[in-house]
Amino acid sequence: MTYFLGLDAGGTSTRAALADDRRVLGRAKSGSIKVMRVSAVVAEANLRALLDDVAKSSGVPITEVASTCIGTAGNTVSTVTGWIWQTLGPMLRGDLIVCGDVEIALDAAFPGEAGVLVMAGTGSNTLGRTSKGELTTVGGWGPLLADEGSGHWIGLRALRAAIREHDEQGNSKLLNALAAQWKIDTLEQVVEASHTNPPPDFAALTRTVVDVAAQGNRLAQSVLVGGGRALGEDASLALRKVLALEPTAPRRVAFTGSVLENISMVRDAMIAEIEREHPGAQVLPNAVDPTEGALWRARQNLQEAP
Repeated sequence: MTYFLGLDAGGTSTRAALADDRRVLGRAKSGSIKVMRVSAVVAEANLRALLDDVAKSSGVPITEVASTCIGTAGNTVSTVTGWIWQTLGPMLRGDLIVCGDVEIALDAAFPGEAGVLVMAGTGSNTLGRTSKGELTTVGGWGPLLADEGSGHWIGLRALRAAIREHDEQGNSKLLNALAAQWKIDTLEQVVEASHTNPPPDFAALTRTVVDVAAQGNRLAQSVLVGGGRALGEDASLALRKVLALEPTAPRRVAFTGSVLENISMVRDAMIAEIEREHPGAQVLPNAVDPTEGALWRARQNLQEAP
């Protein structure tokens, strides 16, 4: 029996799936192993716990895995990928493939085929691919330069909008809710907390924005809809870039990530924007599991080996 391991290393959590040629035998989840987000000590501890858990879940020792693929956030940063090769590599006996987390998500939706994948969790990124394997990207440049529609973007935009509302009206229900999540009371404390170094986890505010939006707050709703539209614009641009390279490519889009999987207001706004820009485009109805794409790549690795 040949065994394969697929890892999805996002900015907040890491997921693993261990499988044979046909089916998944075990799954596990741990904290982040992205060394730009946590220390190397914490990342290694999370990685070891993840491998131990997936081995227990599947009943297969990691040393029996023939091929492993890991998709990671920040795969263009040598610090991130270098740490993975140096730390994960020695833990394995089989082959190791390192690529981007958005790439394995695209393979989960359209294995080796043309399509567009939108990812929105803590950060965001969009990837398009032609049937010949040509790749085109939109966004994914980090929280300061991009990450539109992500948890970070939603939390920060909501805070900015709430402070503006406070300036205009003297109060803001959304601002009060966001401050309460941070366990503080005044606008001055919100400003101070927002400018700490390192900065606070703005993405963690997303849950409160969703809760306030569900209560009918129009400002919170506008932030979520705005995030969805921004993601739809990214998807539409990626699709245009794919079609420019391959005019006959199928117009299809998939999505993944906690924001798009769990926040219907963001997801619906994204789909509406895609349909407005590309009438007739197909958007898969459910979020894809990136570990399935990692497993596909791990299997392909052995099939393509000489």
